[in-house]
Amino acid sequence: MVVDKFSIEEKLRKLMETIGFLEEYRKVPKEDFIKDHTINGAVRHYLVLGIEIIVDIGNHLLSEVFQVKTTEYAEIIERLGEVKIVPEDFARKNVDMARFRNLLIHEYIKIDLEKVYQNLQKAPDIFREFAKAYQEFLEKI
Repeated sequence: MVVDKFSIEEKLRKLMETIGFLEEYRKVPKEDFIKDHTINGAVRHYLVLGIEIIVDIGNHLLSEVFQVKTTEYAEIIERLGEVKIVPEDFARKNVDMARFRNLLIHEYIKIDLEKVYQNLQKAPDIFREFAKAYQEFLEKI
């Protein structure tokens, strides 16, 4: 088992920075968010970045600690719950986050800014919960 705690801690710091940016953007009224392409573009970027960090750390822990190999982002989130890195119910509730990332990356022409705004309202709290679970897990190993 070779868990790169330094790399994970660096990624968690980047996640906390990303959460801070999203916290500021979620104060923007929905109408302004939808009209302002600079704001909604930045939010899409930070949502993808946050999800990427969560999945990257999760995949590393699954692979190194549990020898679990995964191929899809949603599967990583599911497996994190199965092995109790994050609570199972939390993983189940947030598996769609990985699918939302795929929508932002691959279906960018069809992006529904209302859905992006809805995800913006809950993402900082979800990301913070993942960060907390990862930190607690790292303390145990």
